[in-house]
Amino acid sequence: MATRNSPAYLLVLLLAATGQVYAQQQARQWLDDMSSALQTLNYDGTFVYLHDGKLEAMRIIHRVDGKGEGERLISLTGSAREVLRDNETVTCIMPDSKSVMVGQSRPRQPFPVVPRDLDAILEYYSIEALGDDRMAGNLAQVIAITPRDALRYGYRFWIDKDSKMLLKSDLTGVDGMPIEQVMFTRLTIENTISAVALTPSLTGEGYAWYRLTGGGDPAEAEEAGKPRWVVTRLPNGFNLKHYMRKRIRPDGDAAEHMVYSDGLATVSVYVEKAVAGDDTLTGLSSMGAVNAFGSVVNGHQVIVVGEVPAETVEMMARSIESRQDRQE
Repeated sequence: MATRNSPAYLLVLLLAATGQVYAQQQARQWLDDMSSALQTLNYDGTFVYLHDGKLEAMRIIHRVDGKGEGERLISLTGSAREVLRDNETVTCIMPDSKSVMVGQSRPRQPFPVVPRDLDAILEYYSIEALGDDRMAGNLAQVIAITPRDALRYGYRFWIDKDSKMLLKSDLTGVDGMPIEQVMFTRLTIENTISAVALTPSLTGEGYAWYRLTGGGDPAEAEEAGKPRWVVTRLPNGFNLKHYMRKRIRPDGDAAEHMVYSDGLATVSVYVEKAVAGDDTLTGLSSMGAVNAFGSVVNGHQVIVVGEVPAETVEMMARSIESRQDRQE
């Protein structure tokens, strides 16, 4: 029998450690391949989106050509709407309100965005393969991203073994149970998809059009610079990624918007001078996986919101201080 200091015992430990490293590298490769498939394949599918106790069905058509990506998202349940996305803009057509909103292109939703630099999140999440499963009639590899603390959510992905497409994803809470789920019920990978397939069935003719691409009233101009407010308690790994000041009310002070992220989870912090007579948000508010916490600090309304546990937004909101007060 090998003793703890024997060469045989040390060899077993070395082989186990090597196996763990290899398994993690394989799991990371599955995530890289999945991210690439979502962006580079031509596909037409129907998926269900379970969130906040509600089930939505949607159809997605994704096309790639020499100019980049194009996408059409059609709601199959609830209010009729279509969303078109390309490299530059997102167009949302809503017949119920007879309106069309055009804005700058954003990361795809509701599919999760996995960072390319997975090394940057390994201190705060573990990545592992959970084995095979069947999903939408296809053999899938299940990959989990599990947080190392209770201040962020985790993910599970079912990835098609042939195409590397995402077939199902779970957003998981601190107890490991699903909070939100996205699952394809039908998926076809095509060699080519015609541009006509991305033409909306709703023309928007006679609708009110709203363009959210910048410009316009100087009172709404954005400013960069140094934040006037500081979040003094952040989960490990969260850093300030984006900051701007924007005047929302023509006769009011500029509101501040700070975005913090650990590379996977993202939290927004809004600070605006409270106006007499306006309702203020205090305490916790939740909708599915999204939590928000409001407070009033030195006459300013503070709102912290993100797809993170309630404990995280409350901790951040209660730790916000004016940079001026910190210097006094």
